[in-house]
Amino acid sequence: MVRLTGLGRFALITLGVLLGLRALHLGVPLFFPETRPGPFPLASLDEVQRRVGFAPLVPAYRPAALGDRPSRLTVTLSPQPTFVIAWRGERHLSVTQRRGGARPVPPASSQPLPDVPDSTWWRDGARLHLVLRRGEFWIEVETDLPPRDLKRIADTLHPY
Repeated sequence: MVRLTGLGRFALITLGVLLGLRALHLGVPLFFPETRPGPFPLASLDEVQRRVGFAPLVPAYRPAALGDRPSRLTVTLSPQPTFVIAWRGERHLSVTQRRGGARPVPPASSQPLPDVPDSTWWRDGARLHLVLRRGEFWIEVETDLPPRDLKRIADTLHPY
């Protein structure tokens, strides 16, 4: 009977520790939102640097067919800090900025974009994809704009 009492205490203590850890796991993000990995929708570009620790690169060239304002601003903190801005009007443009990590793997059909260093682009149906390096960042562009616009987008990426 003494053995069962010891086993019961062990089970009770173990259950208490596990419940405490679970409460901590769920409670910390409530009081410290920056500990969550994301994704987090943002209301404005002004919030990006505070959330991910870098200034977002935004293309100055944005045709009217994309719409007046971005349709989506999102940040993710894990595994690397990442910012995504997207416009969706008559046309679509999405720019993903990620600090560090491995180079995104393009398909075998990809090729360098002329006069844009450290770049690779390819077509996937109606969508064009561009991957380029800017300092410590990997930038991925996805759009249904004409191919000539890829270079203009890449050339006009500037910190907000």
